[in-house]
Amino acid sequence: MEGSDLILNGEIILEGDVLPHEYCSYLDGGCFSARMVREALSRFDGAVAIRVNSAGGSPYEGEAIRAAIEAHPGQVTVIVGGVAASAASLMIMSADRIEMTAGSFLMIHNPSRCLCGTASELRKEADELDKLARVYASVYAARSGRAVEDVMRMMDEETYFGPEDAVAAGFADAISGATPEIAPELAAVMSAHRGALSRLQMCARSFAAEGHPAPTPALSQADPAATEEIQTMTTPNPAVEPTASPAPAQPPAQTQTQTPPTVPPTTMQADAEVIAARAVQDERERRRGILNMAQPSMRAGLLSQAQVEAVIDEGVSLASAGNRLMAVMAAAEPPIPAGGAGAARITRDETDTRIEGLISASMRDYSGPGQQFRDIKTIQHLAMHLSGSGSRFPEGRAIADGFLSTRMMGGAHGVSDFAYITTEVMNRYLIREYDRRAAIWQVVAGEPRRVSDFREVHGVRFGGDLALKDVKENGEYEQAVLEDQAEGLKLVRRGRTLTLTFDMVMNDDLDALAELPNEFARQARRMENDMVWALIRTNAKTKSDGKALFHADHKNLAAAAGPISVATVGAARKAMWEQTAFGSKDAEDFLQVTPDRLIVPPALETAALQFATATTPVKDAETNPFKGTLTPFVVPNLGTSVSGGSDSAWYLVSSDLPPISVAYLDGYESPTVQTIEGMNPDKVTMNARHIFGAAPTEFRGAYRNAGQ
Repeated sequence: MEGSDLILNGEIILEGDVLPHEYCSYLDGGCFSARMVREALSRFDGAVAIRVNSAGGSPYEGEAIRAAIEAHPGQVTVIVGGVAASAASLMIMSADRIEMTAGSFLMIHNPSRCLCGTASELRKEADELDKLARVYASVYAARSGRAVEDVMRMMDEETYFGPEDAVAAGFADAISGATPEIAPELAAVMSAHRGALSRLQMCARSFAAEGHPAPTPALSQADPAATEEIQTMTTPNPAVEPTASPAPAQPPAQTQTQTPPTVPPTTMQADAEVIAARAVQDERERRRGILNMAQPSMRAGLLSQAQVEAVIDEGVSLASAGNRLMAVMAAAEPPIPAGGAGAARITRDETDTRIEGLISASMRDYSGPGQQFRDIKTIQHLAMHLSGSGSRFPEGRAIADGFLSTRMMGGAHGVSDFAYITTEVMNRYLIREYDRRAAIWQVVAGEPRRVSDFREVHGVRFGGDLALKDVKENGEYEQAVLEDQAEGLKLVRRGRTLTLTFDMVMNDDLDALAELPNEFARQARRMENDMVWALIRTNAKTKSDGKALFHADHKNLAAAAGPISVATVGAARKAMWEQTAFGSKDAEDFLQVTPDRLIVPPALETAALQFATATTPVKDAETNPFKGTLTPFVVPNLGTSVSGGSDSAWYLVSSDLPPISVAYLDGYESPTVQTIEGMNPDKVTMNARHIFGAAPTEFRGAYRNAGQ
């Protein structure tokens, strides 16, 4: 179904369930999606009428439709003819005018989820549902002019409004003057609302039966039988007994105006933030889902990382990615040669085993699949096998044929067998060597974050005056006011182009496939170290207050420079002990930060080791009470051999409160090598790249002394 299918007689007709577009594409009708509504709205430059008869569905799709209606340049008039329940009532709240036919209903209620898990997991999900309910209530409140708490009480009770009640409550502007449409009784409305779920279950089962990974949208209606297939739903209250007439909502204390109030900017901003956050989360889940889906095939040699990345970059949905990846693998299947049923054919399993064997042998692993290729000792031999020339010493023509061979991979995405295998070998070497090399920056950084794109992300620090206060005589608690600060972090992508030439293949052996990744792994770690230690060395500014990481106002910079000694370390520890919680108004709200790392440039290595190594003093006055409490770390990136470095400055850091935050792009937690598409008999060209980001985010866990 497309957006044009929603247009009839110059109006947009929204009948059926509110579903993600993947489901609507699968069904022949009886539903609509946000994408379809956006397409339909794009056909109208000015005013447009939308007729609604929907029992609800996905609240996320409903919110996307609400935003689309709000963004339409012309006046939008919604006529509810039948029912607008749950997500369907949410989606119409941004219309310029809402009319109810004489026998129609409008329903609002709380979101719900069918869950299983530990107590802590369920408490977390309950908190998330409370947030969703409040966000949705703010939308209804902005439309009706009511208080959010008032609307939330209505949602708790799952309230059905007839046309007069909807107008009186501020959720509609008028009762339509057109001939009343025949609307269902309340019991029928509730039955239709529950029926939306059964159609979603049918979609999910059909998707699964055909091997498609079914989407798991948030829904506005649930049934116990669907808890294993549909995860996020809103369910009608079983305590509400169907009756012949709707239970009217409590009328407001005063008559509500029929002119829709302006949405407060704060509510609009909150809506935008929720939508943006959901979009980021959806993209992250799509990327991760496709990568997870492809992992078994990648390990078996059926798919390369380049092929999977291409599918991700195409923007295909998670539900469609399975078919897309299958198409890529199908393209790699060798054609059945002429000659009838008796003709020989290499099966997929045999091809997979051969590819994995060639990869293993190219890494000098002759166990398992690689044992049948023990004669592969050079890159020449690999090219020769791929050209079909056997294991004899190859001639130049055989090498060129090996460069271009596509008998196994089928030339999927324009990558030859030789390019695929050499790239896969280099990637495996690269990941292994990268993991083997320790990241020195970890001593000043927390657990790496994983972000979904290259836009700046913010680590928000919450705090405030959270000290416990006396409870008043009447049982009232004093309200705590939260404060927050945001620190920015942005990913950086760096890389180089690598070329494996015909001459290199003729003159070198398999060591080249290991040496290049080994060097690139070293350079990737160097890139990370350079980025992190430059922040420490240059005393970078924090985004939240615009001040240097080590600053007198941050109480983490020695007023007087001095060497590493009991006195100077003691003064540093005192300053860290006395750091207070962010936003606290209480001078005694100490974080009790204890340093456990002593970080120095190479010039101070001896002094640091002498200070930290346990010894037996001759006199009590010579005792160093800090021996054994600090672990020295020598960092060459801090010395004068680097621009802006110092051979005298030293630092104390607490592992519980590291000063630097780092991040990887989700799905790219290590450097990668990707073959550039195209087949060339003289060379194979690859891009080696690494994606990483770092920023100063927490000054309370570190201390700097300029030293002497």
